[in-house]
Amino acid sequence: MATLPNLYPKFTEFNFYTMQDTAKQGRPEIISDYWYSIDWNVGELWNLDLPIVELPLVQLEWHLDVPVWPNEEGRPYAVTPRQVLEFPANHPTESERLRSASLAYPLEVFQNRGRLMILDGIHRLAKAHALGLEKIHVRHIPESAVRSTVY
Repeated sequence: MATLPNLYPKFTEFNFYTMQDTAKQGRPEIISDYWYSIDWNVGELWNLDLPIVELPLVQLEWHLDVPVWPNEEGRPYAVTPRQVLEFPANHPTESERLRSASLAYPLEVFQNRGRLMILDGIHRLAKAHALGLEKIHVRHIPESAVRSTVY
């Protein structure tokens, strides 16, 4: 399978791990429980040769209410995808990323703690939701592709 391109080249300075280190104090529990319980490399995920399948959007819509994005001042875990959808003018950076998201690429999902968790593609999920789509393309990432972590 071909390597997927950087979908957001102007955001290449964003470093999840830097954000992670500066946000350990006060991050939402759901972020700690799901996103900090495992470790993954998006580039490595894109290189996996996995089938693309359709999934009902409703199975992933819980992500719309999780504060996964920083606010305009840079405070991590301050903005939910639903807030960006409802008030795009208040969140121009994430709103632009959402608008630019390409649904040509599947979401990368992983079974974690009894539910499917998006490892890559929350902007695409939000865009699909905004467009009223009922299904979205995903790739199910195997457990062997992620590492358990303790923070």
